[in-house]
Amino acid sequence: MNSRGLIQCDNLRSQLGDVPAPGLYVLNVNSTHFVVAELVLLKALLGHGNPGLFVSVDRPHQYIVHLLKMHGIAHEGLRFIDTVSRFSPGEANRREGIGLIKNSSHIDELPVALRDCSSVPGGIDVSQLRFAIIDNVSILLMYNSHRAVEGFLRDFTQLLTRNAAVVLVINRERYSDLYATVLSLGAVELGLESEQEGANGAVQFTEGLNSRRGN
Repeated sequence: MNSRGLIQCDNLRSQLGDVPAPGLYVLNVNSTHFVVAELVLLKALLGHGNPGLFVSVDRPHQYIVHLLKMHGIAHEGLRFIDTVSRFSPGEANRREGIGLIKNSSHIDELPVALRDCSSVPGGIDVSQLRFAIIDNVSILLMYNSHRAVEGFLRDFTQLLTRNAAVVLVINRERYSDLYATVLSLGAVELGLESEQEGANGAVQFTEGLNSRRGN
């Protein structure tokens, strides 16, 4: 990860805590830089082994796993729910994640499924999670109504924020209604140190992911 990414990582960790403080958070980032932002967030949230949840609704979770490995970011405690690529039964799936819902158009089923699987061997114990990220929440509007997405976010955050930090990355200008909805649910806005910002204040991660500098 390049020096700019490491600075952003330290900045986010200073706001969230070494063990992320429970609650709902939102980060305004230009849509073209979501992957970089999520990688930096994951490094900050994982810290020295915090267990977390990554919900994939935009791209297969294997892509994020690849980036984490490529940049030497330890992620043993990270669990995945993938609504993009389907799981087949097997030990590898129990280690990496669990296919709890059919696809992104059934996202409203996820909070109930998470509650049901918490006590199942090999399931995801939500009481042990310290953070959760959704990749990316804006895409849900392509498959669900705004009301359905709002209902999902309310149930999801109520389920997790007792113990975990739920962090959402949204382009405020492009998805202003969704951003406002997240704020109405009590979200805290995270800030990034940036020399490059768009007209709407969305952070531009201009350096990309090409340079690697340790963990």
